Amino acid sequence: MRKHIFLYLFLFAVLYIVFQYTNASKGLERQSKKIEKLKEQVNDLETEKAALQLKIEDMSGFSLATNDKARAFYEDLGYNIATIEKTIESKIIGNNKIDADNALIPYTGMEGHIRVNRIKVLNHKWVLVEFTDSVYWGEAIIAYVFDKEGKLALDTKEAFLYPR
Repeated sequence: MRKHIFLYLFLFAVLYIVFQYTNASKGLERQSKKIEKLKEQVNDLETEKAALQLKIEDMSGFSLATNDKARAFYEDLGYNIATIEKTIESKIIGNNKIDADNALIPYTGMEGHIRVNRIKVLNHKWVLVEFTDSVYWGEAIIAYVFDKEGKLALDTKEAFLYPR
């Protein structure tokens, strides 16, 4: 009797192991297929992302970083484009005062002090800025030049305040 119990137990264990092995191998195949499908989706999305980034760069149009001639202008003088953009931004934003209007904007704030919110360096000579006094909004074109000593000079060429 004891032999029969061990024999049945052994057969049951073998059947259980075979069942587990088949189930695990099928699960592994399913997971492998799922991983491959997800990798394909990731590759497709990365390709789409790259295409969209190129489209955004094309749509954004004017930019010092994407304008080859403007970039070459400063690279020939030995400047770094990223440094130039940061210098311009910090100088313009540095004119935002707590208790006064930004000196580069030719308007006085009607509902508060005029502050520059956004800056876009268009090329090697012009910057487009957006400004507000928290109620009225406007934009301005500012010309910039680096002199021989590397100092930045800013000159507001044109500004526009949107009607309310």
